[in-house]
Amino acid sequence: HVIESSQIWIGSVPVGPSSRPLNSSYRSRDTVEYKQELGNAMVNFARTVPDGLLVFFPSYTVLNQCIDYWRQSGIWERISRWKVPTVEPRDSSLFPDAIADFAAKLDQKGSHGAVFFAVCRGKLSEGLDFADRA
Repeated sequence: HVIESSQIWIGSVPVGPSSRPLNSSYRSRDTVEYKQELGNAMVNFARTVPDGLLVFFPSYTVLNQCIDYWRQSGIWERISRWKVPTVEPRDSSLFPDAIADFAAKLDQKGSHGAVFFAVCRGKLSEGLDFADRA
């Protein structure tokens, strides 16, 4: 499946909505400020990006720590208002169900789309073919 250049944006975002650095180094990734700023950036992306959004984390540990914080702080709920989330499972036997879940959420009537939170070098990043809306 070949897409047009207007259908994709790949980049790194150096700062969040409050101009705080989005640095996932070992020293900063455990801080509340980092998780909050990243979460607020995700809310903004979920609100503005049409259809599907793929977000990659450096590890399952960082992915889970951020999502846990977002659930406790209310950020997860704010993301979910705009995009229905799916999280890449660590167990590869659950991955086909996660992909099907993401696709179903994209196709839900009245949906603003879906967001798939995944890990670099994980199962999602290994060359899956997504439809135009993903």
